Amino acid sequence: MNTLRKSGAVFIAILFTLSAVAALFLFNFDRTAFTAETYQQAFAREDLYNKLPVVMAQTMTSGAADQSQFPVVMQGMSTSAWEGFFRALLPPDSLKAMGDDMLNSTFAYLNQQTDSVQLNLIPLKTGMTNDNAVQAVSSLLGTLPDCTLVQIGQMTLDLLGGGQIEFCNPPADMLPLLTPVIQGQLQLTAALIPDQVTLVTAPAQNDPRQRLQFTRVLMRVSPMAPLILLLVLTLLAVRSLKDWLGWWGIPLLVTGAITLGMSIIGAPVFSAILQRVLASRMPDFLPSLLLDYTRELATAMVRALLRPVLWQGLALGLLGLFMAGAGYFTRPSRT
Repeated sequence: MNTLRKSGAVFIAILFTLSAVAALFLFNFDRTAFTAETYQQAFAREDLYNKLPVVMAQTMTSGAADQSQFPVVMQGMSTSAWEGFFRALLPPDSLKAMGDDMLNSTFAYLNQQTDSVQLNLIPLKTGMTNDNAVQAVSSLLGTLPDCTLVQIGQMTLDLLGGGQIEFCNPPADMLPLLTPVIQGQLQLTAALIPDQVTLVTAPAQNDPRQRLQFTRVLMRVSPMAPLILLLVLTLLAVRSLKDWLGWWGIPLLVTGAITLGMSIIGAPVFSAILQRVLASRMPDFLPSLLLDYTRELATAMVRALLRPVLWQGLALGLLGLFMAGAGYFTRPSRT
């Protein structure tokens, strides 16, 4: 009977160790992977804010905005032309503000606080009314074919008559005449551009976020499994202080050692796994900008995850070492 009890206790101790390691990773993943701050750090570290004009340009050419109402110079602009235009208008601090707003919107969506992910375009509209906007359009005109003599003559007549100007790349001495027209059309364009565009919208039925929330609940309650197993181990094997120190200390020591080792050497493996998950399972959740940078996002997740897991594993290992050592030097109680 005593042998059977000890064999069962060893089995429970092994289960405790495995479940405790898994719970540490799952619980911390839920805490770190679904907060905007984790990815704001990744954006800053990987210079992803600087890549925001790319997704904005793709949005403007994908049908999200009605370009038919834009001034002629901006109708049918290519993605690269829009990107250059946005970069000329938006300084780094504006790009960071827009990126942070998008991340906050993304995780409000994932946490079911909202039903869509929005990209805020107000900093862009503000930029279109300042002095840099005229220079941006001048650079944009430089991408057009050079004006012919006929086009220059027609442009002059349109300027004098107040007609709609068909833009081309004008001579440098003509730019001062065009500046008031450019400013007026920029103000018109700023009024036509929406304050925000929707990047992701929740489906009316079969919302995948419901499954995600259920998974997150399991992550949050995952520490309950090792705690229950630890209680069962106590009832099954502990009969004295020495038993308690040994049967708790050794599993805690092993759990801490495994967790610490996985935290130190497991980053490349975890990053590769998360990249696959993001690429294959997350298109229904995240805007295209984030999906384009799964490597950077996976790295950010792993860094945010492993930091607390490493310290928790170290703490458990030291606690287990102390308990196991104290149990070794504790005299068995006399019966």
